[in-house]
Amino acid sequence: MRKTPQTRQPDPARDIISIGTINIDQLLGPIDHWPDHGTETVYPDYEMRVGGGGGIFGAALMALGANQRMVVNIGNDEMGQWLKSQFGALADHWHHSNTVTSVTIGLTHSDKERTFLSNEGHSSLFDADMARKMLKNATLKGAIALLVGNFLMPRLVPECTQLLGELRDAGAIVALDTAWPTGGWTDDVQHHMQNWLPLVDILLINEAEAAGLLGIAIDDFTANVDAQMRAISNKLAPGAIVIVKRGPHGASACTGQQVLHAAPSGSVNVIDTVGAGDCFNAGFLLAFQRGASLLDCLHAGIEVAGKAIASHPRQYPTLADLNVRIRTLLTSAPTPQPTNDHKTFDQVENG
Repeated sequence: MRKTPQTRQPDPARDIISIGTINIDQLLGPIDHWPDHGTETVYPDYEMRVGGGGGIFGAALMALGANQRMVVNIGNDEMGQWLKSQFGALADHWHHSNTVTSVTIGLTHSDKERTFLSNEGHSSLFDADMARKMLKNATLKGAIALLVGNFLMPRLVPECTQLLGELRDAGAIVALDTAWPTGGWTDDVQHHMQNWLPLVDILLINEAEAAGLLGIAIDDFTANVDAQMRAISNKLAPGAIVIVKRGPHGASACTGQQVLHAAPSGSVNVIDTVGAGDCFNAGFLLAFQRGASLLDCLHAGIEVAGKAIASHPRQYPTLADLNVRIRTLLTSAPTPQPTNDHKTFDQVENG
């Protein structure tokens, strides 16, 4: 079994890489009573925007001006072309799958909750070979590589252990945000997680996912957050970091037996929570790449997510939108250590 080295450090000159889901979100509402069959109802609010864990993460990083590479596929249709148009040159190497693009219809409710209806589309075809092709010329030593939404890509799931190992062998700092498994935390899901976690440097999950991973009720998790986070940390290799996103309570981090908590610095006028966790990931990982302390990384994630979910229509914050302390964290990068062993992913694969 591979072990996560405790000495892995990100290189601020490298990309932050996302490998995962991208789709189109269409939000409609507010809907508080399901319409009768055969009727038509008109609602006041509608918005179409980039969705999926990889898509929202990429959009948030783009607004922050981060160096990034997006490893995603899209459908071969007009919806796929619209997604490409939102990212410019970042989309030049995306894989085109010969199927329709995945679309999620988000039905919004007056209590700010959402109900989602999605088609399988291109996400169901994404696999490790697509990822390898898109990473072929990437320099991964010192890069941060985030796998996001694994369980929404069924062809990728059985190949994830191998892909994570390849990323690690190439020198990447590996981050993982599984999102909620569509079938729940079954024995098969837990088996996959047992194989993945020793290959992960940073695990990014929310409270419900943390409880599911531990096989407990969410109330049991929130009743003793520190102990439960240490239990998750024990499933990872020494030196790995567990992050739990906790909504209005902020976020918590655990490495080894040390647990840290960060709360929002002020009240947030929550309008739309869709993608809050992905925006947190963007702020956290960019601060981590810049060499910020773990507590400051939590505050950066909270700040970026808070600005995004308070906007309507959705706007991802730029550096100028953030408070001065967080802006400074995300713009001050240490000088990377000189090295001559930056091999591309393709060279590592074929070495």
